[in-house]
Amino acid sequence: METYVKIIMNKSFLTCALMISLCCVHNIYAQGPMIGEQDGITWRNLVVGTPEESVSRKTFYVDGLYNMSVFWSQHAQLKTDAVNFNDAFMGIDVGQIRDGLDSFYVDDRNLHVPIVDAVLVISLQNAYINKSKVDDVISEFREATMSGPDPSREDRIWREALKLLR
Repeated sequence: METYVKIIMNKSFLTCALMISLCCVHNIYAQGPMIGEQDGITWRNLVVGTPEESVSRKTFYVDGLYNMSVFWSQHAQLKTDAVNFNDAFMGIDVGQIRDGLDSFYVDDRNLHVPIVDAVLVISLQNAYINKSKVDDVISEFREATMSGPDPSREDRIWREALKLLR
């Protein structure tokens, strides 16, 4: 009888834990855009609390982006023609990306440019690529966000921009 009670309590605990986890996961995903779709609005919404708390929040966000790119590049089983997001992080650190995103999203015209695209722009700026070429890439990203999702166009923009880094 005692064993039966333990099993029921363990099942109850596991059921409760599962329900809480599902609620948390639902709330996380219900609050904002999917990965890769976050933009300047998402970035600006990280400013909450004291300036130090906002910097920490933004740093953790960028660190997560970086870790995701490393994981993706190391564990992708299918190699496609898609460009490697990890290339955008070459030669810059988390603090430079965080500060670059702050500067990039000061311009309201950039608000709907996805964060992953903004990271590439920051890489170009930190590599001292000609300002007019960087401005051309920014314009391309702005136009791409206005015209709606077009993976082939986004892929072309990334390929051309990455050529500037090499």
